[in-house]
Amino acid sequence: MFWNYRVLKLKWPQSGSIYYEIHEVYYDEDGNPRSWAESHNVLADEGLEELKETYDYIRNAFEMPVLEIVDGKLIEVK
Repeated sequence: MFWNYRVLKLKWPQSGSIYYEIHEVYYDEDGNPRSWAESHNVLADEGLEELKETYDYIRNAFEMPVLEIVDGKLIEVK
């Protein structure tokens, strides 16, 4: 299993308004997205160079399709 950062499309429960967040997404052995870290991640790391690398990983999330949570599963937004 591996993970990367992805953009998730979400809805505010109260208003139904759409918003987007970056989360860690975890994949199964076939490369299908299976789960995500629900907590809000603050961009932090052990050193400046590590922080720059993390930023690059997050920046790559914008190069991949947006994911949406539907019935507890991750699907690509078309």
